[in-house]
Amino acid sequence: MRIKVRYFARFRSIVGTGEEELEVPNGITVRELIELLKERHPVLRTEVFAEDDDLADVNVSRNGRYVGFDDVLQDGDVVALFPPVSGG
Repeated sequence: MRIKVRYFARFRSIVGTGEEELEVPNGITVRELIELLKERHPVLRTEVFAEDDDLADVNVSRNGRYVGFDDVLQDGDVVALFPPVSGG
């Protein structure tokens, strides 16, 4: 199945693109997609994801809605990755 991954803010500059389309296995979860992206773009492993909690430094949306890391993706989904927002 095909999905589109969009990168925002810091992730866009690290990966070097704003979006890419990927062929992924049927039934892939968000967590598995992130592992695939870390293999595809090793800089994500070193620059974004913390060693003690790999998913602490990323927010994920699927088709415009926040999702959990165990959500299963569907053909044609648009997944967006962006850093946590902080403010004050």
